[in-house]
This record gives sequence, C-alpha cells and structure tokens, in this order.
Amino acid sequence: MNASQVLDRTFYVYRKNFVLFAGIALVLPVLRLITSSAQLLWLGQPPQVEPGQIDPKLFQALFAQIIVGVTAATLSGVIGNAVAAGTTAYAVSMVHLGRATTIVECYKKFQPAFWRVLLLTIRILWVCIWPFALSYAVIIGLGLGMVTLQKSSGAGGTGAVVGMALGMLVGIFGVLGGAVWFFYAYCRYALAVPACVVENLGVGASLRRSKFLSHGSKGRIFGVYFLTGLMATVLTLVLEMPVLVTQNIFSLGSQRAFSSLSLVWLQLSQFLGTGLAGPIAAIAMALVYYDERVRKEAFDLQVMMEGLGPAPPTPAPPIASGEVG
Repeated sequence: MNASQVLDRTFYVYRKNFVLFAGIALVLPVLRLITSSAQLLWLGQPPQVEPGQIDPKLFQALFAQIIVGVTAATLSGVIGNAVAAGTTAYAVSMVHLGRATTIVECYKKFQPAFWRVLLLTIRILWVCIWPFALSYAVIIGLGLGMVTLQKSSGAGGTGAVVGMALGMLVGIFGVLGGAVWFFYAYCRYALAVPACVVENLGVGASLRRSKFLSHGSKGRIFGVYFLTGLMATVLTLVLEMPVLVTQNIFSLGSQRAFSSLSLVWLQLSQFLGTGLAGPIAAIAMALVYYDERVRKEAFDLQVMMEGLGPAPPTPAPPIASGEVG
C-alpha cells in the first residue's frame, strides 16, 4: 500500500470500529486534560505581558509556568502515547486478522508490555531530540563564554562579536539539522511499538526490528504522519475557532485574558480533537507495520499457512500381497 491507500484503509478500519479505537485513544486526552486543569488550578492563568513592559517578577512567573507546563505536557504525552499506541497496535492486530476484541481485552493484553513500551517510547524520544539538546547546550555555553568575553574586552570587543556570530550559526544549523534528524529518526523507529506489542520483543530488539521494516519506506511513513498530523491540527483549530475569533473581536487589540468559560472550551476542544484524531496515526502505523511484513517476509502467506493447520499424516503405502513384513 502507498500512503493514500494506507490512509484509506485506516479510515475504513477506524469507521468500522470507531467505539473500540476512540475508547482506547481516550487515555491521552484524559491525561492531558488532567495535567492542564491541575496546572491552571495551581498556578492560575499565565500572566499577560504588555508591550514595552519590563517586570522581572512577571517574566519569572511566566518562565516558571512555561517550565511546569512543558514538563507536565511531556510526562503526560509520553505515558499517554505509550499506552494509546501499544493498545491500538494490539487492537489493529486483532481487527487485521479478523478476530473480535473489546477495549477491556486490549488493555488487559497490553498490560504486561506497558513498561517495555514506555521505556521504548522514552528511548525513541531521546534518540529523536538529542541533537536539539546538544545544540542548546552549545548555545548556552557560547552565551556564557560571550558574557565572559564582554566583561574582559568590553561590549564592542572582537571576542564578543565572534562569540555572537558563532552562537547564531550554531543555533541556526543546530535547529535545522535537529529538525531533519528528528523526522528521520522518528520515521525510522515508527514501527517499534507495533513490533514490541505484536511480537513481544524487548526495547533494543524492537528498535532493530523497526529499523529493518522501515528501510526503504521512510518517505511513506513521513507522508502518513504528516497527513494525520495535519488532520488533527485542523480539527482542533476548527473546534477552538469560536473562542479565538471571539477573543480577537472583543479584545480590540488589548491583552485581555481569556474568561473561565473560554478556557473550559479550549480545554474541551483539545480533548475532543486529540480523542477523535489521535487513533488515526496509531492505526496507520500498525497497518504500515503489517504491510512491511507482507512486503519483506510474506506475512500473509504465513497467516494463511497457520490458518490451514498442521498437515494430516501421510498414510503408509499398502503392502503388496506376498511381501514379508
């Protein structure tokens, strides 16, 4: 199957088993809703920074909220994605093989593999983002070095100019290179979770398995991810549009904070958008996993042979009359 055929099959499977996959995918939006609501209740709304306003305490509070928000979103996203992707992979395997299953059964079957899939998800995330982390570390180091040079040679010193230029170059090339590597590595290991769940593999074996299966198909995997991500983004924006349009119309250019009702609607929009569009990518990757096994290992023939069962024993040839046994 090419990318369009994968998506067509994905929507067919999703539509025929909507309750199953939508119910499985609820774990991620529920975790995000809980973490964002807890952050809102604990820290309140983010402080509004007026143009030209320089208040260290305000920026400190805003920075603290950003750190807490990013940390909470990362933790809930990693755990939610691990559970949703692993359980969806098992559900697709049952549907793909023509076997009936339920949400409860899928979660029960996935439970023994939870920690392996969680560690696998963290490992994939780190493999994808380490160039970004290295780039930021280099930028921070150059920034600290530039401050030292400024103190020693003055604000207009040659060392400060060279340090600033190096920082800009490292930042630009680090971000561009990190983005390219992120998409390459993510597509390379996109089939690791289905392999881990379906074949009961460990973390390292799942990564090697995905590397083998995705060889020559990274462009197709990227196309599927791009289209499914675009659908999820558009759906969420459509749900959020009433609040965003109302905010822009009635704020009249001022930095008016969102009302409590608007915040509730935004949270609900993200919940519905993630819940409805979330299963699409997981189903698609599970189908790509099976498609790659068919391409590289003739998996369809293996299933057919297993369905036929063991061959009956071959009867012994009859003994001709007069033969001595």
